[in-house]
Amino acid sequence: MDFIIRRAIHSDAEGIIDVHVRSIREICAKDYTDEQIEAWSGRKFKSELWIQAMDRDFVWIVEHDSKVTGFGHLAIMDQDSCEVMGLYFVPPAIGQGLAKKMFLEFFSVARENRLKLIRLHSTITARAFYESLGFMQSASDTTIEMRGVAIPCYPMELYL
Repeated sequence: MDFIIRRAIHSDAEGIIDVHVRSIREICAKDYTDEQIEAWSGRKFKSELWIQAMDRDFVWIVEHDSKVTGFGHLAIMDQDSCEVMGLYFVPPAIGQGLAKKMFLEFFSVARENRLKLIRLHSTITARAFYESLGFMQSASDTTIEMRGVAIPCYPMELYL
């Protein structure tokens, strides 16, 4: 399969939303309850917010056969740090090494901006992947509330 990683453009917004919802429902579902998956994936995702994120932050997509099959979102938080705001793929893109390639983009931005720290909140599903890249849990397990439902996650960080 041929996958292309490129910077997202405004017309990718709907594809990003589709990947986000599918990834939660089809990949993360094995690690979360039905109630958590519904709260997490059933939010009102808006194209306008993704367009704003593309203009403000660093958003890449993975494309296959002219369709968005994954995305990564990195935001610079201050002069020393950035945060991975999201990294999601649909099932056919899993196991292709794309998440590691996406992190090469993240690391490149961090180096170019002389950042010292990358933070993220990992899902249960992705925790082992982030640990394989050298991320360490930075605080106690926590939750993010979505639509009144607590979604467990792990705050993690990697010093560059």
